Amino acid sequence: MVMVQKNNLLRKRKSLVLIVLFLIIFILFGFISNGKREMPKASDGRIDLSSWNFQKDGLAKLDGQWEIYSGELLEPKDFKQGNYNKASVDYFKVPNNFVTTAKNKSLPKFGYATLRLKVKLKPNEDALYGIKSQYILSASKIWINGQLVTSTGKVSRDVDGALGSFEHQIAFFRNDVVENEIVIQMSNYNNVTGKVQNIYIGYNKQLKNDYIRSVVSDAFIIGCLFIMGIYHFALYYKRPSNKATLYFGVFCLLIALRNAIVGERIIFDVFPNISFSLFNKLAYLTVYCSLPFIIMFFKEILGNQISSKLVKLMNIISIVVSLVTIFTRIQIYDDFLLYYEIWILALFVYILYMIIKAVMNKNQGALIILFGFTVFLISVIHDIILQAGIIYTNSLIPAGFFIFIFSQSYLLASNFSDAFMEVEKLVEENKAVYTDELTGLLNRRGFYERGENFFNACLKNGSSFTLFYGDLNKLKIINDTFGHKEGDEAIKRTASLLRRSFGREDIVARVSGDEFIAIAVNKSSHDAARNLIENINNNFQVYNATAKKPYKLSISLGYSICTPDESTYFEAVINEADDMLYEAKASSGSILR
Repeated sequence: MVMVQKNNLLRKRKSLVLIVLFLIIFILFGFISNGKREMPKASDGRIDLSSWNFQKDGLAKLDGQWEIYSGELLEPKDFKQGNYNKASVDYFKVPNNFVTTAKNKSLPKFGYATLRLKVKLKPNEDALYGIKSQYILSASKIWINGQLVTSTGKVSRDVDGALGSFEHQIAFFRNDVVENEIVIQMSNYNNVTGKVQNIYIGYNKQLKNDYIRSVVSDAFIIGCLFIMGIYHFALYYKRPSNKATLYFGVFCLLIALRNAIVGERIIFDVFPNISFSLFNKLAYLTVYCSLPFIIMFFKEILGNQISSKLVKLMNIISIVVSLVTIFTRIQIYDDFLLYYEIWILALFVYILYMIIKAVMNKNQGALIILFGFTVFLISVIHDIILQAGIIYTNSLIPAGFFIFIFSQSYLLASNFSDAFMEVEKLVEENKAVYTDELTGLLNRRGFYERGENFFNACLKNGSSFTLFYGDLNKLKIINDTFGHKEGDEAIKRTASLLRRSFGREDIVARVSGDEFIAIAVNKSSHDAARNLIENINNNFQVYNATAKKPYKLSISLGYSICTPDESTYFEAVINEADDMLYEAKASSGSILR
């Protein structure tokens, strides 16, 4: 009882340490992100970054009012030559949904436009800079100082010529002019909503390092999730009755795939020609397909606290929306996303309530579950708001999923560890029941249980074996002359010699003070039995020659070859070997002929 209380206390301490560790990480990230000074904003199509210290303050965002020319695809030469309507200039706030301009002019859901921004950097600094975009509508081309530097998708004035892509764009340029001009052509005919996300600027090395750090971070998380998924599949393979590991493994792999799609979108590095349609479908399906598995996981670990009907309903809804996503266009399946998100949030609130109840009931591991699920829920809510265009920050889903999955993996590993320790404890207890304390061999009880199981197996598959019965010679003389301690030493040496003489698969036991019994599983002839007896005697002779004991060890042996059938009894096989042993003792311990 005291040991159980100590284990529970240790487990709680480990859980608290894990939670505190993650809280410290969050606080540090918050401190780092909030420690930067406020960035300048673009106004009326211009932004002054001449006082921005890129080395100290890092990359800057080109947020604020850009010039916009809706319904026009202009190039830098058009601005240089004045081939555009200066009176039609309007402004668009970046980042933002492509809905209205700063003058409240409505923008078409499907169409094209041109953005323009003039950027003032440090004067007299001929340095190599770079810009990085997340995504701009569904296709874009970027010019800097009159040079086309990058493009993604295919910008078009009509739907037939349009080609969408969410691939990031990175480009570099020299700051060798008084004011740098960025011109972006963009169009959207492939997505249901158009967005212009953050555009970053900084020194070329900073931009490269930032990209590498982000890719390494994404790859690390994806790798960890993949390993966790395979690990939990292995746990399920070893113990199929525990379906929680199966559900959790599938969830890990699906989230690993999602992390390859979001963030730095590593999927484009692996499959550069992936279509816009397939990319979008995968982004939706990784949500629809993964969440049912995490719900079933919670059902497994929380048991009857989660309604079975609710789980079935979740599975049906997810299957329906997944099929709609696979077989329809984005204009149709995107309409389901909002309702699905509302349903999921309601379901998660219900699960959160059940987890809190489990914590109040002091269920084992409930605190870890609560912490991981809370982080998971916060990241999901944040990214739903991000998807809706209400905020423009980095996605928290990868980090949130990782922390959640890590915490749940810790819980599952802890449960398996506890189960393994319990098994070890039972094994040790069983050893005391079935093992001879002096020699470490099986005792009488252990031999009969294991021997009868082997006998029954041979009866089923028609196998044969040889059972040996042995008696240590002159043990009473050793005890009387040299003491019982030396007698015990003689018994232990005999056990060791027998164990060495028989094979690993053979069964060797001490059934009484000086009596031993063994089953040779692969010996089923008189020649093999006699050869084994001869080998045993040789081992005893070698021992006597090197042990320098005042006495010599020897053993008398009898054997019985058996191919079990319905008329054979295990006890009869033992009696036959015992009878042969007495014949050997009567012949002064010589090998039977």
